[in-house]
Amino acid sequence: MKPMYENIDVAVGTSLKIQTFTHTDSCELTNWHIHPEYEIVYVKNGSGSLRIDSKTIPYDDGALLMIGPNIPHSDFGNKDKNNNLEVVVQFGREFLEDKLSVFPEFAKVRKLILESKKGIIFDQSVKEHVSTDFETIGHENPLRRLVVFMGILDQLSSTKACRTLLNQVPLNSNSLVDLHRLETVFQYVNNHFAESISTQLIASLLGLTTNSYCRFFKKMTGQSFIYFLNDFRTRKAVELLDQRKFSVSEVMYYCGYNDPSYFTKQFKRHQGTTPSVYGALTA
Repeated sequence: MKPMYENIDVAVGTSLKIQTFTHTDSCELTNWHIHPEYEIVYVKNGSGSLRIDSKTIPYDDGALLMIGPNIPHSDFGNKDKNNNLEVVVQFGREFLEDKLSVFPEFAKVRKLILESKKGIIFDQSVKEHVSTDFETIGHENPLRRLVVFMGILDQLSSTKACRTLLNQVPLNSNSLVDLHRLETVFQYVNNHFAESISTQLIASLLGLTTNSYCRFFKKMTGQSFIYFLNDFRTRKAVELLDQRKFSVSEVMYYCGYNDPSYFTKQFKRHQGTTPSVYGALTA
């Protein structure tokens, strides 16, 4: 089955996307998927199977793994234990490959990055050693999250109690040109979602006709570009409303909308309620 592409939208003012799930909920995207970001997954306990590229790896007491960009995988959580916890930390290539690479102190981390492109699973001893960091990182402020994450990377890059999951970096069924195009789209939307973005603009950016671009995006992600854009923008609106610093009108303009009725319609479609009602609930 061909994997669908997922866009990882990092919260405003942060370098990482951190999600925490319990036995009563799970990751929204539970199908076979792929994304250009790195991902570290901590599963506290319980049993299950890791589906990564062509491998299925069983576990019986939780798991800790790191996978590099564009490795097909499914969700990793389970619901065996009432106290189970899954923490997913995702971060872009530029964070690890560009920003951290300028510091000589991160030499071991650079090696970890290379190994993760074949997927890494860590022994139970490593998982237990970093368990407190994973179980508290989601409750920290953005700066503390980054500090805790740097400590996790240090510990993961310093251990030999791990093994790679794949024999080689997997070859994706999509062409490198298509992968680059999709990353370009995601990066542009991440950086310019507050501005006017049209299908024609993105098509031109990629050197495609509008019709060709629409077919390309649908093939790669399973959804239309306009649907994706509105979903991305309304998620950003939720982030801003959660901060309780901005009015609904300010959030609307910040997220690239200038028509209140259209903003309300799209927010309700993607978030299940209107922005005014959501803002009142978080007030």
